[in-house]
Amino acid sequence: MFKELTKVFGETVVYGLIGAASTFISVFLVPIYTRILTPEDYGVTALLTTLFVIIGVIANLGMSSAIFWAYFKAKEEDRKAVVGTSFISQTIFPFLISAIAFLLSGFVSSALFGSQAYSYLVAISAVTLFFNIGVGVPLALLRAEGRPANFVSVSLSKIIATVLFSIVLVVLLKMGLAGVFLANLAGAILGYLVGLGYTLRRISFTFSKYWLTEMLKFGLPMVPAGLAMWALNSSDRYFLNAFASTADVGIYNVGYKVGSLVTLVVSALQLAYPRFVFSIYNEKTNPQDYFKKIITYFYLLNFTFALAISLFSREAVQLLTGSAFHSAYTIVPLIAFSYVGLGLYYNFATGVFVVGKTFYTTIAVLLAGGLNLILNYFLISRFGMMGAAVSNLLSFALLAAAELYFSQRVYPIRIEFGRLFTVALIGSALVVGSSFINFGFIVSVLIKMLLFAIFPVLLYFFGFFEERELKKIAKIWAVVKESHYHPKKSLNSIRQDLIA
Repeated sequence: MFKELTKVFGETVVYGLIGAASTFISVFLVPIYTRILTPEDYGVTALLTTLFVIIGVIANLGMSSAIFWAYFKAKEEDRKAVVGTSFISQTIFPFLISAIAFLLSGFVSSALFGSQAYSYLVAISAVTLFFNIGVGVPLALLRAEGRPANFVSVSLSKIIATVLFSIVLVVLLKMGLAGVFLANLAGAILGYLVGLGYTLRRISFTFSKYWLTEMLKFGLPMVPAGLAMWALNSSDRYFLNAFASTADVGIYNVGYKVGSLVTLVVSALQLAYPRFVFSIYNEKTNPQDYFKKIITYFYLLNFTFALAISLFSREAVQLLTGSAFHSAYTIVPLIAFSYVGLGLYYNFATGVFVVGKTFYTTIAVLLAGGLNLILNYFLISRFGMMGAAVSNLLSFALLAAAELYFSQRVYPIRIEFGRLFTVALIGSALVVGSSFINFGFIVSVLIKMLLFAIFPVLLYFFGFFEERELKKIAKIWAVVKESHYHPKKSLNSIRQDLIA
């Protein structure tokens, strides 16, 4: 059993690292774009990218998850029909949506920016959408077949191509906004072609009305939740554009990208968590005892990462961006801790997940998305970027709270609220204290490093750690010392001495 869990964990880590790589690359491009593009240009990219995310949710019809579900539900002899139906439907429908967006590019540009000057960018985005949706079938098939290496190849080819074309078109050829969008198109096309290269021989062109109906039944209910999640993550850009300016959208988007680095941890845990939930639920005598500890530990990990980003937000933004974007640091902590709320939402979903009542999750997302739209209207109109960030934080807090409420109704878990509150209280105090530190770059960094280092010390003195956890930490430290701080030896020893 341990061997199987190790295999599953290895695969989920691979998929998690790909999501992390995408987030990292998006931040990696920030220093390039913000030193070449103006805040207004960067705002245009944010608004169009956000628009085509929501169009993508509609064009996808929830099929990304439905394909994976149907593949395992179908008998061996029916899987070709599942894959063939998925490929045909995910070619025709996204093509129609992309074609409509392409033909309406002038109208979309006028509606967003008051002129048709950016219609060519809308047209490029429409073509990119087709390839981004189309690659979903090959990626789902590779996951279903347990081929993470090929999955990585497809994903990395898209990421690397986007970066390389961005450098060539934006930096070397100085094509500005056109270069940004053409680089995204080039990456999407290459990822699509590589994905087809790995899977085309196993993609049947058999179409099944039955399987299309089954997948739509599974996928369509996810579309409202996807739209609500879009509202949570992205609608604030449009309110900012309406109440402030496109330049403010660009500055806000930079701060949002830095704060959302917390997803490097959250997304990896999200992929790894579900499989381990079921292994614990099916095999342990008292699974709730395990779940409550896992929730606490995941929360501590997410919060610690958010704390690091928040403490060094001013210095990080100064390093990453041009001077026109430096004010973006003010919203970073609020965005970072918003994603801690997202991590809690995933963990609190344990109850509804194990009993299969996921419609409660849809309700929680719809509630949070609705609140976000309301808060965006009232807060952004009065407080601009800071209002958008506060709206984000409060909405993700509601998302976590609503999911906890529904989950506790169907599968109660004794959440360690006292420990969660201790982490939040100490961490928040450190972030507030760090906001008064502005003594030059190097001195400020050193002081903030000290603040970050005392975080676990304060947790210890406030009684966060339990005795058996302290013994575990001491044992791990002893193993690391005996391994002479060699990472590989340390990990092997920890696995053998503490896990095996």
